[in-house]
Amino acid sequence: MAEAHEPGRTAYEARFAGMTLGPRGAAPTWADLGPEAREIWAGVEAAVLGALRGAARQAVEAHDGLDAAVKAEAVDEAIEAEKHLEAAVERLRTVLAAAGDAIERTFGGEERADG
Repeated sequence: MAEAHEPGRTAYEARFAGMTLGPRGAAPTWADLGPEAREIWAGVEAAVLGALRGAARQAVEAHDGLDAAVKAEAVDEAIEAEKHLEAAVERLRTVLAAAGDAIERTFGGEERADG
């Protein structure tokens, strides 16, 4: 049976992927984090997921609009829908890059992750 999701754990483990965690590691293990640190990581994870979901939703809606315009042979609408799709994909790229950058700025460097 799969473990229940712990808010923040995915973001924490993604930040320290490939690194040793624990007493001799780059940061404490998830199990060793206090409630305040876990709450911070849960907030990071929620913000990243919210932005990602919004950008993905925008891309899907733009794609569907383009598809409908093409099927209807509505050239002007298809051109506009393609512009919206390009903008949505660019937003998705930006969100993906910003999420990684934000985690690195917030928790990177020499600071400890246990808050």
